[in-house]
Amino acid sequence: LARLKYSGTRAENEMRSSLPDGTARPRPEGLQPRLNNLFWTNLDRFYIVLCLRMIAARYENINTGSYCMQYDLIINGAGPAGLMAAAGAAEAGLQVLLLEKFEDISIIRRACCQQFVMDENYEHENIALEPGRVVFPVNGFEVAYNGPLHAITETRFASAAGRTVRFRYADGRPVAIKFDKGLLLAGLLERCLRAGVEYRNATLVTAAVDHGDHVYVHGVHDGKAVEFRAAKLLAADGVNSRTLASLGMNEARTHFATALCIIYELEGVRDFDPAVMQWHMGMAYGSYAPVILDPSLHGSIADLVVMGSDQQRPDQIFEAFTRTGPAAGRFKSARVIGRTACTVKAFTSLPVPWRGNVLAIGDAAAYVEVEVQGALMCGYHAARAVAAELQRQSGFEAYTQWWQDSFEFNSPEALRVAQGYALVPTYTDEEIDYLFALLEGSPLDGAYGQYKAPRLLWDGIARHREKIAAERPELIEKFAQNTQMTLADTFS
Repeated sequence: LARLKYSGTRAENEMRSSLPDGTARPRPEGLQPRLNNLFWTNLDRFYIVLCLRMIAARYENINTGSYCMQYDLIINGAGPAGLMAAAGAAEAGLQVLLLEKFEDISIIRRACCQQFVMDENYEHENIALEPGRVVFPVNGFEVAYNGPLHAITETRFASAAGRTVRFRYADGRPVAIKFDKGLLLAGLLERCLRAGVEYRNATLVTAAVDHGDHVYVHGVHDGKAVEFRAAKLLAADGVNSRTLASLGMNEARTHFATALCIIYELEGVRDFDPAVMQWHMGMAYGSYAPVILDPSLHGSIADLVVMGSDQQRPDQIFEAFTRTGPAAGRFKSARVIGRTACTVKAFTSLPVPWRGNVLAIGDAAAYVEVEVQGALMCGYHAARAVAAELQRQSGFEAYTQWWQDSFEFNSPEALRVAQGYALVPTYTDEEIDYLFALLEGSPLDGAYGQYKAPRLLWDGIARHREKIAAERPELIEKFAQNTQMTLADTFS
């Protein structure tokens, strides 16, 4: 506009206003200045109106009389999936709004083990931790991280009598690596803000409505109702997603159970090995679920992961485990220095995680969880999917294919490994002692994840089938029944 209004030097103006013979062009006195003023005044008005219309195009008057910003994409949830999606979408040029219910995402309030699982081909990826970054070579991206790390090199399953199955790699490489999740999230948020993401924290989304050509998101901020509009919506609000519930996207999912989990931070645990994660299995430990002694990021500090339900509360399990259970002696001098908790609704996953203009990503669409690395992958692919959708391409369908191929819980057959961590109460403590003793002499391959370790366990037991048939034929019958066990059966 400045270039358009440039009128040149006085000499240039005189040349333009002269006839070929050099004499001045005749013009009615006073007319040209008035025409110039009128022209530029109208041009200024034109540009002002044009700018206002461009701004107004981003808004729509709604029934309440308030104005609702129009975005390309709204993301509910600033966890690893939501942050990764927001950064990728904004870097692709989309207008992105990121909503988060907490004030400060760098403070981890919910129980979380904060770990990268290093199982080979875990979630069809083999991540690498390099100085200053986490690399995803198969998926083709990386995430900045400059925080502390702590390696775990062995997983153990311990029976009530102390029989132990070990999982570790022959070369001693980690089965899992602990990290500072709060620091990772803070770094991703900085990336989002640099890319131009509009971030609204302390905003609780209460509902979403898909109108076919756009989505409205309703929420509460600072005690007041707020609402936003976008072409697409990503539900990245975790395993207990309000977004999916409000849209009815959970109606076709099977709800197995609601689990209560507490992670106790302990110091002074006797014989604690900060390189080993140990699962305690058996009713003698006071729980149907394994009680897990997990290393933390802080070396000598142990995390005791206790899972229960309304009928078998985790605080009661903790008291029994540390006071009267087979491992109680190790906790005689232990002191609780912190705790986090969460409630988890265990649903079947969403094999097709989208409907209309809404795509569910990360834990929101999973059977329980995808782990942090899986959430980052979900966010990366979700950003690309939305960009494709806005170009009238089948981005959500492409995301669905990747989702189904990458996560083991999407396969009904894979869910049969649930029998591996449903040892209790299917098998008595004495039977678990017997089975674990068969494998005690030689470690199994390295494993940390909830699918590989149980599968390795049962493959190892199967190698002793003839011995079991001769010594404990009743277990062979039980095996036959359990090979047909599905995930739903483990909760019944």
